Amino acid sequence: MVFKQHKGQTFFLALIGLAASVGLLAIVIFDLRKLPHEEHFLLDTPILYWIFKGFCLLCFCFCAVGDIYLFRQLFSKAPLAEICDQYFYDNSSSISLGRIAWSDMQRVYAKGAFLNIKLKDPEKYLENKNWLQRLLIRSNLKLGYGDVCISPQRFKKDAEVFIEEFTKRRQLDP
Repeated sequence: MVFKQHKGQTFFLALIGLAASVGLLAIVIFDLRKLPHEEHFLLDTPILYWIFKGFCLLCFCFCAVGDIYLFRQLFSKAPLAEICDQYFYDNSSSISLGRIAWSDMQRVYAKGAFLNIKLKDPEKYLENKNWLQRLLIRSNLKLGYGDVCISPQRFKKDAEVFIEEFTKRRQLDP
């Protein structure tokens, strides 16, 4: 069963991300201390001001990467997820691992609105990922999520249909 993305929702998310990126870039580029303001500890303390600018630059980078992914997804014909008897295909985020054999899954569980998959040998799937994707996947693990973390929010069909079809193939752990 193939699950396609909801193009309208993806476009809306991309626009929100673009607006956030533009706002963050404006904060990084312009000197906010030159704006008329009353005394403010963040603007008037140089070290805090530059830490704030650095934080905004880091947030801009993450927003820009997310925007690039979402705009690429808008023009992609590839499904966000596919469930077959032999494998599960995940293309739902920028850190997706692609085609995963059912036998490679160690544990499948739900946490919040996410479906999480813990793999028996994640290094086999991480070898073709860049350093940033590996870092994000490892940070998901430290937060208690799985090697694969799927949010079915952007699926054209209901998330419940996806979860139901997935659990037909692989039982969810408590």
